[in-house]
Amino acid sequence: MPRDRPDSNRPDNDRPEPMHLRPADARAYWMASKIPSDQFLLYCFDTGPDDLDAEVVRLLERSARIDVLRRHVTEAPLGLDYPRWTDAHPGTDTITVHPAPRTWAECLAAIANSFDNQVDPNKSVWHLHLYPNITDAPGGPGSTAVAVLQLSHAAADGALASKTARDLFGTHRLPPAPECTLRSTGTELASAVRAAAVLPLRVALMVRGGLRARRDALALGRATDSGSIPPPARSRALTALDVAPTGRTSVRTIVLAKSDLNAEGTTVTAFALTAISIALQAFLDTPADLAAEVTLARRARGPTRNNFGNVGVGLFPAEPDIRTRMLLISDDLAARRVRANHPLTEAALASQDDVELHVPAFLAEWGVAQFDPNATPPTVTGNTVVSSVSRGAADLTLCGGPVRFTAGFPALSPAMSLTHGVHGIGTTVTIGITSNSAAVPDPDRYEALLRDALEQVRAASN
Repeated sequence: MPRDRPDSNRPDNDRPEPMHLRPADARAYWMASKIPSDQFLLYCFDTGPDDLDAEVVRLLERSARIDVLRRHVTEAPLGLDYPRWTDAHPGTDTITVHPAPRTWAECLAAIANSFDNQVDPNKSVWHLHLYPNITDAPGGPGSTAVAVLQLSHAAADGALASKTARDLFGTHRLPPAPECTLRSTGTELASAVRAAAVLPLRVALMVRGGLRARRDALALGRATDSGSIPPPARSRALTALDVAPTGRTSVRTIVLAKSDLNAEGTTVTAFALTAISIALQAFLDTPADLAAEVTLARRARGPTRNNFGNVGVGLFPAEPDIRTRMLLISDDLAARRVRANHPLTEAALASQDDVELHVPAFLAEWGVAQFDPNATPPTVTGNTVVSSVSRGAADLTLCGGPVRFTAGFPALSPAMSLTHGVHGIGTTVTIGITSNSAAVPDPDRYEALLRDALEQVRAASN
């Protein structure tokens, strides 16, 4: 997972200014028009609706001090440069209170309906939904309040999104909001003109970076062939899950004590993957081969907001012994991490980053525009997505009440109609399930299969 590598031969003033969207973030911004990708971070609090008006004021005040939430995207004039992060003053319309009493099932249905209304990053990269009257949320009796932070993926990856929510719902002191630094239209135009003027230099540096990227890729290939680094994961055949989400989208949650997902010699993520493999095996009627597309964090690259990659991890449905299957999954996940963290992989990715950094904005945007969301791929990295993030200590509050649990719902895609989020806070872990009726016509049945699979893994681990 690479850092930006220093290069004494590269002029410092050739790098895009930090306020420009970096290539990975610009890609997420442009791609959102083709594949909805907003993140929905759910936090359930042991509290009622008391003093909600004052809490909304507090949240707005804190949001103005959080860099991710106080920026929006401004397009460059004539498309000559990358879009920029510019200051936005969060308004009261960025928080919506849904005061009607709801059951937990009704709350989840409302969240699923929100997927159809993605944020417009040109106006605001976030929207907060508050459901202050939930009567039967998991984890205990009593009224609860649910907060769902909806966040553009261009603004943050899963780890940064979780940090942003921690700053929003925390009580720790935040730095004061800086004065507005939004540039005037004339200055923006001047910046775009400068970008056009250095275009020949950027192209030359892109070509030079491409040669270096090829050299690093060849070194990585030689190391792979020699066996000194694990090979990349192989692709898998399509299943009934790998279809476009053309029907109704639903979300479900399974809230557990973290201790319920502990097994000697493995991790919470591997435990969850094993349960998912059993559930999928039952749901798909014993498929011969399956994999999950698992998100792995990459080392932060300067001001880039999205620092992650997806890898395929085998689920080994042909292995009948659950404990052995979990160890196989754990070993495969470990091999993916070893490859992702290897210095040669870091060097190859850093070279790719350098190439992307010099690609002209109009060419990068054109490349994204060529993506056809309706095309069916011949194979997939994984038959489902599993994103696993620890959200830290359970010290967040809403209206003075403590957080009970947190959940997340990875977005669906043109070849993926079932995803899983594994999110922990304090001593709880929640498995969030996002599904579409095109692949999962009965989401309650799949939830039941996964609950039963978790019990099976737990029994096999004792």
